[in-house]
Amino acid sequence: MSEEEETPITAYTAIRFVEVVSIAVFVFGFMWNGTEVLQLTMPQFMMLYGGFGAVISEGLARLFKKKR
Repeated sequence: MSEEEETPITAYTAIRFVEVVSIAVFVFGFMWNGTEVLQLTMPQFMMLYGGFGAVISEGLARLFKKKR
């Protein structure tokens, strides 16, 4: 692969990385605020966080499986 072909792939990967980090910050902030509003204890917060993580991970796994 030449350098011209590699640059768009690198840029695309970098943009996707920034997108994933942004989504993670949004989800974490949403859950953090939700715990304050709902007055959740730490175990309840961890269950909420784990549930969100499992759902998001499953969705991503299915998305990547379809792309193959």
